[in-house]
Amino acid sequence: MKKNKRIIFAAIAALSLAAPMTAVFNFDNVQTVSANHQGTKIWLQYGTLKYALKGPSGRVYPAGTKVVRELSNDDKPPTSLPSEPFYLTLEIGGIPGNQLLQDVGGGQIAEAYVNYEDWHEIDYPSDNVVLVNNTSDYTDLKSSDFHPVDSSNPDVPVANLDALNAAFDKCLSEINFSKLSKADNEWGTKISKRYDTAHGMGATQESVDALTREINDALANYKKTGHLVSGNSDSGNSSSSSNSSNSNSGSTTVTPAKRKSKSRFVKLRKASYQYTHKGKRVSKKKLKKGAIVKINGKTYRIKKKTFYRIGKNRYIRKVNVAK
Repeated sequence: MKKNKRIIFAAIAALSLAAPMTAVFNFDNVQTVSANHQGTKIWLQYGTLKYALKGPSGRVYPAGTKVVRELSNDDKPPTSLPSEPFYLTLEIGGIPGNQLLQDVGGGQIAEAYVNYEDWHEIDYPSDNVVLVNNTSDYTDLKSSDFHPVDSSNPDVPVANLDALNAAFDKCLSEINFSKLSKADNEWGTKISKRYDTAHGMGATQESVDALTREINDALANYKKTGHLVSGNSDSGNSSSSSNSSNSNSGSTTVTPAKRKSKSRFVKLRKASYQYTHKGKRVSKKKLKKGAIVKINGKTYRIKKKTFYRIGKNRYIRKVNVAK
C-alpha cells in the first residue's frame, strides 16, 4: 500500500458555484492533513499559464499562474488530454464512505495555454483541500472563454453552445427512442459523440453551428416522416419485426426474453457515474442527464445494486435510466 501523501491547504470559509459567490480564504490558518479516503486514488496534473490570459470579467491572469486538473482513472493518464480543462480555482474533498466527492471549482483553461507537468497520484482527501485558488469571480469561474492578452499568441476558439444544447434537449424530449430504426440509432450514436466533442476545449463556432443545423433538420424530418434519417424505411425495432413475422405466416416469432436481451439505446433521467464490474467508480465525471447510451439489454447485480453494461467493464445504475 502506498504511503499517504500530505497536502498543504488553506481553510475555506465559503466557496459555491450554485449562486454568485463570495469566497473568503484564511491563508493565516494553514495546516497539514493526511489525505486519505479509504484507498480512493486521484491523479493530479499541475501547470502554469504560458502567457497572460484575459477572462470574460476583464481580469487578466498573468503568465506563470498555477492551474491544475484531475482524473480518477485507475491507470496513469496520458500526459496530454486536449479536451480536458485545467482550472483556475479547484477545491477537492468529500465524505468518507459515502462516495460524495464534493469537488468545487471553475475557470476552465485550455491545455494549449498551459505548460503542464507530469501526473502524480494522491489518496483522495476526506477533508476539503484547495489545490489552486486564483479567483472567486463568478463570471470567470463559470466560463472557459479565456484569450491571450497579446494577440500575437495562439488563441483557442470558444463556441457558444446555447443553440446546440437547446436543439439536443428538444430531440431528447420529442423523440420516441424505443421505436427508432437501425439507421436512426446509428445516426443517434454518431450525433451523441459529436455533441460531446462540441463541448470539449477548442470546438469552433462553425462546427457547433453545423451540428445544430443537422440536429434541427433531423428532428424536422422525424416529425414529418417518423424517421431521423431521410429515406429511411427500415423500422429496425423489435415490435415491428415481430409484427412483420406474424403477418407473413405466424410460424416465426421473437420471444420476449430474446427481445429483452437485445442491445438498445436508453436515455439517462439523471446524471450517472460509470462503474467497473467490481463496483468501483471509474471517474468523478458523470454522464450528463438526458444523454443517450447503448446498453446490451441485460442487468447485472454488483454490490447488491442493479446495473446496465454500456461498454467493456463499464456499467451504469439502472435507476438512472429513464423507463
